[in-house]
Amino acid sequence: MASKRVKIHYRKLRRDNNQFPADVTLRDSIVAAMEVNLPNGSRVKQRVSNRLAPVPGQEGAQRLLNNYHAAEDYAFGTICLFSPGQLQALLKPTGGDLDEISADALEQWDIEERAAPTGNEYLHAICYWYAIGDHFYLIQHTSLQAKALEEYLTWLLRDQSHAIGGEFFIELKAEFDRDQIGDLSEVKTIEVGGLVPETVHQPEAPTANAGMKTVEVEGRETIADRLKASFAKGRQILNDLLGDVEAQKIIDSMPEDAALDVTVNIGYRAKKRKLQREFMRNLESGLRNIPDGEIKVRDKYGEIKGDDARLSADMSVQKISDNSSLLDLQSVRDQMEEVHRRFVHDGKITLD
Repeated sequence: MASKRVKIHYRKLRRDNNQFPADVTLRDSIVAAMEVNLPNGSRVKQRVSNRLAPVPGQEGAQRLLNNYHAAEDYAFGTICLFSPGQLQALLKPTGGDLDEISADALEQWDIEERAAPTGNEYLHAICYWYAIGDHFYLIQHTSLQAKALEEYLTWLLRDQSHAIGGEFFIELKAEFDRDQIGDLSEVKTIEVGGLVPETVHQPEAPTANAGMKTVEVEGRETIADRLKASFAKGRQILNDLLGDVEAQKIIDSMPEDAALDVTVNIGYRAKKRKLQREFMRNLESGLRNIPDGEIKVRDKYGEIKGDDARLSADMSVQKISDNSSLLDLQSVRDQMEEVHRRFVHDGKITLD
């Protein structure tokens, strides 16, 4: 059977801000949610309709936890994205007679739209996931990345099943691969995407109100013309990249003698530059949804280290057939289990 090389991404449930119940793991919460009895007389896992959730900002689109398997220490499955009743465009090849086509004519194929066969829906995206404790692994699709899973799992655990309280939500933070980054004291900048905006924020000069801390943001934009419309200067660049909340967390966690440098990169400018744990943790969280391969680390010698600073592993997974784009579920599960075993064995993650 043919196989496909895929990237298995690592995420971990964030707990440092008390946003998730302290006495239960993410895996156990998912399992508990699937066993909850709903008012319609069925458990969440028994009916597909119990697990259908609308997609915020995408009218008609729905997400669904479809395949599901729970063992003693893990839970595994897929989440699908589709739009009921949507049409799909198809090319209709036609063989014309060359003798009947005039010299200046353009031969072309018809384009038509068709609904899926009766009883089926077109699948836009599928994401494979594996949860063990608070550790979470996923093979993501462009339309179903970690942010989409956070939204869906929050709905499933909090809003649909009430397996967690209404004050809680799920955030799956990335973690930097220390084997790629090396000694954090050697890191000069963390580069994000191909964007080239630059800002430096600095504290105001001391005033009579010494007890008040104010941060001024001075912006200098060097981004290509086609991107300028997407990013404002200064603080707004951070907001666009990370969101208002995550941007503020990073600014608040800055050392007093440092300035945050956002060019194609995120790093410190300080007399005594030391990447604090809180600063790095907020970066791991804030940058968790940037597309694959768009977060790189540059060391103090100016060298790029690795192809993506976030923890992940490239693995070969079997497909369901030679011509299929779908992956074999058992092979996916086995490879995610192997990645977890390797990360623990190599000390990349800890079982705390």
